[in-house]
Amino acid sequence: MVKEKLINKEPVLGTMISEIGWPNLIRMLQVGGMEYVIIDNEHGPFDLSQLAGMIAIGNGIGMTVLVRVPSIDRGYITKVLDMGADGFLVPMVNTREEAELLVSYAKYAPIGKRGISTNRAHTGYNPPPLKEYMEKANKRTILLVQIETAQAVANAEEIASVPGLDALIVGPSDLSSDLGDPGNLASPALREAVVKAVEAAKKHGISSGTVSSNADYLHFCREAGMNLFCMSSELGMVVSGAKNVRKKFEGEVLGGLS
Repeated sequence: MVKEKLINKEPVLGTMISEIGWPNLIRMLQVGGMEYVIIDNEHGPFDLSQLAGMIAIGNGIGMTVLVRVPSIDRGYITKVLDMGADGFLVPMVNTREEAELLVSYAKYAPIGKRGISTNRAHTGYNPPPLKEYMEKANKRTILLVQIETAQAVANAEEIASVPGLDALIVGPSDLSSDLGDPGNLASPALREAVVKAVEAAKKHGISSGTVSSNADYLHFCREAGMNLFCMSSELGMVVSGAKNVRKKFEGEVLGGLS
C-alpha cells in the first residue's frame, strides 16, 4: 500500500486525474501500473458526486485515491474524507501554521479536530467502536503538502516538523515561476530547492516527492532522495496515446502504399 511505502521511503508512482470524472478510469489506471491517483480539484472541474464515485471505485479495488484540494477548508476536507478518500495533496503550503491547520481538519483527536460522522462511506456504513476507528483513520489518512514558493522552501524544515504529515511535495511549475524562471526544471535555483525539500523531509522522517512529466527532472529528484512521484495525467496519456496511434497509422499503414 502507498501509506506503507511512504513510511518505508520506498519509490511509489501515481498520476494526476485532471478532467475526466468517469469512475472506472480508476480501474484503468490501476491496470496500467499506477499505485495511486490524485484527483485535481484545485484546477479541475470535478463536483462532489464525481469525486464520490471515483473514490468509491478506488476503495473497492484497493487503489489509493488522493484529492488535491483548492484550499485548506474544513468543510471541504471533512466531506471528502467522509466519502472515503485516502487523503490530500494540498497546494501552496508556505508555513508551519498552515500545515498545522491542515492536520487539525484532517485528523481525529488527539492529533487533530476532524469532525465525527461515522455512518458514512469512509467506514463502509458499518462503523466499528469509535475510539478504534478514529485511531485507524488517523493512521490511514495521507497528507501531502506542496512546496511551491520560495517562502515554503525557506520554511521547509518547520513545515516538515508538523506531526501528521506524510510528505513534502515540490510543485515545480509554480516554484520555478516564483523563483523567476518559469518552466525551467533544470535551473540551479529550482534544483537547489528540491535538495532543500528532500533534506527537510529526511530530517523529520517523512517522505518527499514531486509532480511532473519531465523524465530528466524526475531522475534528478530520485537521485536527490525523493521517493513519491506523480507523473503525467489522464489527459497527457490520452493525447500521447492518440499521437502514437496517428504516427503508427502514417508509418505502418499509409507508409506502405504507393
